[in-house]
Amino acid sequence: MNPSSSAKTVLSLDGGGSHLLIQLGVLACLEDDTGAATYDLFDLIAGSSSGGLITCLILGRQFSANRIIEKILQEKLLQEMMTEQRFGRLLHTLQVRPKYQGIPKKLVLQRELGDIKLSSLAKRIFIPCFNLNQDQLEIFTNGNQPDFLLSEIADACTAAPSYYPPVQMQDGGWRIDGGVGMNNPGFSAYLYAQRCWHQQDIKLLSIGSGWRSFAISGAKACRYGGLQWSAQGIASIILREKMLANVKTTAEILGNQVLYINHYLKDYDMPDHMDSANNTIVQQKALDIGKRWYALHREQIRTLLQAR
Repeated sequence: MNPSSSAKTVLSLDGGGSHLLIQLGVLACLEDDTGAATYDLFDLIAGSSSGGLITCLILGRQFSANRIIEKILQEKLLQEMMTEQRFGRLLHTLQVRPKYQGIPKKLVLQRELGDIKLSSLAKRIFIPCFNLNQDQLEIFTNGNQPDFLLSEIADACTAAPSYYPPVQMQDGGWRIDGGVGMNNPGFSAYLYAQRCWHQQDIKLLSIGSGWRSFAISGAKACRYGGLQWSAQGIASIILREKMLANVKTTAEILGNQVLYINHYLKDYDMPDHMDSANNTIVQQKALDIGKRWYALHREQIRTLLQAR
């Protein structure tokens, strides 16, 4: 399978914590099916949060999805990045400290991505982060100034509030996970691709990491204040509904130029929590879900990428 020479192809990866293995499972099947690495199939890759981590590894190191899976399963990449604070579980439950330490994640990303800078990338990148100093979302693309290291972008875009501390980058500014404002970067990445290649058709393959489900009793919720709503995951509900609205709008506007793949995790008996990297059973289940999603959407993906 080769993308049509008359169209530019964009891959967008939602955030989703260690559920990134679902997305990698889809991409690994695509690689096995086509005989081509993900890097070679797309002209631009966008990723938010954990999707941004995948993006940096693919564009910076030209790793295949299969190689990233190997790093996670065999080399314990995620486990290295998810080092809990001392008394981490208690402090996280009390919501008084981030669950994980920032330094181990930073060191792992520096090791994996080295001194690769944005300007050295041969293909287009699109990663959102939230800039705490400027109180606004910002997008890292190839032409950014300063010319940030890919390792610090990967560090910043995975600094999910309450899980990791904010990341201070080389310009002195503090960033957190861009998923707080753009957990599904597909439509924005499509618009960016249009600016880059305004004379060509754009095809967008957007892959989610599974919709979470929430069972809340209306009768009990009548007594909820801020603390109880927080415990019930109201922030995650808001994020999901914003993403669903964005997906519907994108589909309405772009039509057959876009394919968005995502399903409810409850339909696959998959845990909702997004930091399950230490559970090998859950890891394998995530990869199996990715394979099932690919089988379900295989013909749509081939049509989008104009298989020949």
